[in-house]
Amino acid sequence: MTEDDTLRVVRDAWAETLVVDPDDVPLDVGFFEAGGNSLLLVMLSEQLEDVVGRPLPVADLFQHPTVRAQAELLAGDR
Repeated sequence: MTEDDTLRVVRDAWAETLVVDPDDVPLDVGFFEAGGNSLLLVMLSEQLEDVVGRPLPVADLFQHPTVRAQAELLAGDR
């Protein structure tokens, strides 16, 4: 998966979780600032786990709060 593909996957997961259009998801704004909450973060974690095929701790998403940071996190796992 390319860097652009990873960004798209994370952005799409955010959009689904936040119930917004993917084009409305900012790359460099934190999940909570973008309208998320702790329950939605758990849901996002589950969606991303399905994509990467392994557990993705919510704590990792707290430490990587933006789409770009989460894409980098996932890319570093390859």
